Amino acid sequence: MSEEPRSPLTRERVIDAAVAYVDEHGIEALSMRKLGRVLGVEAMSLYNHVRNKDDLLDGVLGRVMSGIPVPDRGLAWDDRLRAVARGLRDAGHRHPGAFPLFGMREVRSVEAFGPLEAAYEIFRDAGLDDDAALDAFLASASFVIGFVITELGTWREIAAADTIAFERIDLREHPRLAEMGLALRRRDAERQFEFGLAALILGLRAVVEARVPAP
Repeated sequence: MSEEPRSPLTRERVIDAAVAYVDEHGIEALSMRKLGRVLGVEAMSLYNHVRNKDDLLDGVLGRVMSGIPVPDRGLAWDDRLRAVARGLRDAGHRHPGAFPLFGMREVRSVEAFGPLEAAYEIFRDAGLDDDAALDAFLASASFVIGFVITELGTWREIAAADTIAFERIDLREHPRLAEMGLALRRRDAERQFEFGLAALILGLRAVVEARVPAP
């Protein structure tokens, strides 16, 4: 019996495999040698499709970013912002291993710029000038990316821990620390994200109303 022909190696296949590998093992575990093994080829074969590991990581980030839906421009600016923010958070949950790339790498690929352009455009369409729109965009992106990174890492580990190192702390001196530890164990990440997003939008609405003349 003859073996089924193997699908030809393409840039798309290489990046898809890298995303899957990072999702399972984390970004630090990725190497060209390991990825080649997953694809059943020598690492050198990958260089026919990606220039180097930096190019591969750019492709991974672009693939994750391109999966974030762009909202309808006919929606109100705050509804569009909610959609982009939730889409970015969903991308983090789908690709937790790749999400740290948002804070580690400059976006270079055109496919990755789509959601960023849409987010910036929200504030231009709301009537802000380019500088104010950039400020609003960066504030929004920082909130979402920072929340998701801590949600997937630090806070989740604390919330899942059986104990926090209270034995080294005088709880009579720091009762609020004990209270915070208990609150972290029962934290509701969904509610807290929506709370932060609502607070962000409330502040940005004040900026828009102050800077955009009423019709």
